[in-house]
Amino acid sequence: HGKGRHGYLHCRSGLQSELSRRWRANSELHNNFLLLTIEDAMEYGLFGPGRMRLEVRPRLGDFVAVSIGRKTLVSPSEVEMFKKPCQCQGAHGSLLSEEMSIPFILLLPDSSD
Repeated sequence: HGKGRHGYLHCRSGLQSELSRRWRANSELHNNFLLLTIEDAMEYGLFGPGRMRLEVRPRLGDFVAVSIGRKTLVSPSEVEMFKKPCQCQGAHGSLLSEEMSIPFILLLPDSSD
């Protein structure tokens, strides 16, 4: 789950520490992505303010991997597409300032009608 700049990882029961160990051992992953438990990500406010709805929690899995640089996670089916520079228009959803500073426009209905 997720999309490129962040991904949600689901482990088989009891394998969370093994995934974490392997993540740290892989320098490409460890140096380019922050691996957080979902609980830590909630504590840091990555899912927004307030409490998460209980029905949402199971969908998030065990970990969220968040890009801390320019790298993007891709699935095996996306590898060829991402090798071609012109095929990927961009990715977002990480912690870089340009990804977090998103313009917002609010249009309110005209109350004079």
